Amino acid sequence: MRVTYVFLLPLLVLLSGCNNPAYEKMAEKRLSFARENQGDIHIAAIQDLRKSGFLNGVLLAAEEINLRPTKLLGRTLQVQIEPGAANFQESKRTIRRIASNPKITAVIGHRSSKTAIPASVIYERSQIIFMPPFATAKKLTNYYFQYVFRMMPSNTILAEQIASVAQTLGYQKVVLLYTRDDFSREQAFLAEEALIKQGINIVSRASFFTKSENYRSVISEFSSSEFDALFIAAPPASAGLMVQQLREMGVNQPILGSDLLNSTHYLKAAANSAENTIIPDVFPPKQQPKKVQAFIDRYQAKYKVAPDFNAAQGYDSVMLLANGIERAGSTIPSLLASTLHYMPAWVGVTGIHAFTQTGEMRGKKYFFKVWQQGQWHHMPAIDAPYTLQRFQQQLSGKTTDFSRAFAKKIHNDDHKSLLLDLSQEILHFKRIGIIYEDTEAGRKAADYPLLKHLAKQKQFEVVDCKVPLSRLSPKQLRQSIIACYGKLSLNADALFLPPYHGADASLLAHLNLSLSFFKIPVISLDQRNSDPNLSLVLGRRSDINLRASGDLQIYRSLLKNLKVHEFAVRLKNLPELTVNLKGLQQYGLSDQAILSLSPEHYLEGQQP
Repeated sequence: MRVTYVFLLPLLVLLSGCNNPAYEKMAEKRLSFARENQGDIHIAAIQDLRKSGFLNGVLLAAEEINLRPTKLLGRTLQVQIEPGAANFQESKRTIRRIASNPKITAVIGHRSSKTAIPASVIYERSQIIFMPPFATAKKLTNYYFQYVFRMMPSNTILAEQIASVAQTLGYQKVVLLYTRDDFSREQAFLAEEALIKQGINIVSRASFFTKSENYRSVISEFSSSEFDALFIAAPPASAGLMVQQLREMGVNQPILGSDLLNSTHYLKAAANSAENTIIPDVFPPKQQPKKVQAFIDRYQAKYKVAPDFNAAQGYDSVMLLANGIERAGSTIPSLLASTLHYMPAWVGVTGIHAFTQTGEMRGKKYFFKVWQQGQWHHMPAIDAPYTLQRFQQQLSGKTTDFSRAFAKKIHNDDHKSLLLDLSQEILHFKRIGIIYEDTEAGRKAADYPLLKHLAKQKQFEVVDCKVPLSRLSPKQLRQSIIACYGKLSLNADALFLPPYHGADASLLAHLNLSLSFFKIPVISLDQRNSDPNLSLVLGRRSDINLRASGDLQIYRSLLKNLKVHEFAVRLKNLPELTVNLKGLQQYGLSDQAILSLSPEHYLEGQQP
């Protein structure tokens, strides 16, 4: 599909107008100040006109940084709060004032892509790091700018994930609705392309004006057709009014909304008609990793309310910037920008962050929630099929189709084999070590037959160390396991760790830690294992409880031609990945697989 963007010409005019000696002088002064490497570090944060928690998140991050013993390179981080505006024209004066201040290292803010894109030109010419927390338009990173870094997954990722959700819920026919502004059109066109790739038919397409108050004639064009859901890309108030009139005219199918609908303005406009609206969100679900829960606790203690995605985006933007400054050891613009582009993947409260050469966000993904009975409900595991498909796309050669394999009804042994297969595709090991008792029961307990069968298929070697686990005294068991670790550390490039009943957990943790010296990752399929020195823990989804209704009830009115229990089993089979990212990075392993799978859980291992 060919897409033409109307706002390309105005931006090209702006680009040509910014080849201005004044901006070069601003950049020179900024470089001169940064080279001094003295005094406070200054960043600008743009107020959000929505009066969200964004600025609170920014200030909380700055406060935490300044409370560290070393602060930020031994310097205090100062946040200069600047007024927000409805559009670029109204923001020009603020943007130029920021650009003319040589002390400003970075700008965090400008909510809309319509403002962020032209603002990026001025910040680029002035050599200011620009991290817009909410801009998703593709064009933001299309110009190979050096100093622009996207902090939200782009509209392309958003469209792909929405299409994956639709396919997972069983939707085969979708209606596409969007307002006639460039941003909403982009979201709609990308969604259409992604839906078609998922084999979903677009029954009807219709655009409407934001200023109109009567959409009934538009709705009548498709209301008698057969379809499973509607996708709406529109500003919150317009989308809310459209949904209200859809329901009035008897159109009760689920609404797939863009990120614009993640707003109280949408809920206010839609009122009671918002039921079964599905939208993306970058803030993790309620099953929180320790890092996320710590942020929530600190935020609530300071501001007396729970943080939302706005606050989390502000917080992560500052913390990621600080991480880049610490790695660069300086605020020199070119050095800091280069560091941000190429530094290892970083985990924040909204997920994993890494950048391409163009400043495009890699790794981060959307979660999804649905509005039912007056509140938002997290949709557990619904994002997992997308990450599996994304991971599959970056694999080369003949590999397992993980997205299809995990979606089937699977025997427990087959599921373990798939998890081991997935671990091999992540780590690319050639020789995997295992300690087991060489009896029929011992081999089965250690999943040794599964590992050997997979090794034959995938052509890797199993390096074994046999120990009569059930016949040894605690002292003998300890000595034997230590000896096995010594052998395997010299002959394997990964270790599969089955549960060793009777073995000293603290000893195993110490030995697993020692393997980091040899850069050998340790893999476990036991989600109960809390050893922080593991490298990968894989298992079934822990947020799907087949014996309780809970969150699964939300799917009853969303599924098309799927039974809830069967659907729940498919979700439960999807893999959940816990990663020791720092450990894998220190082993020199590529982040590519982790970035594609975008785990929700991380181990913070200790290095020897």
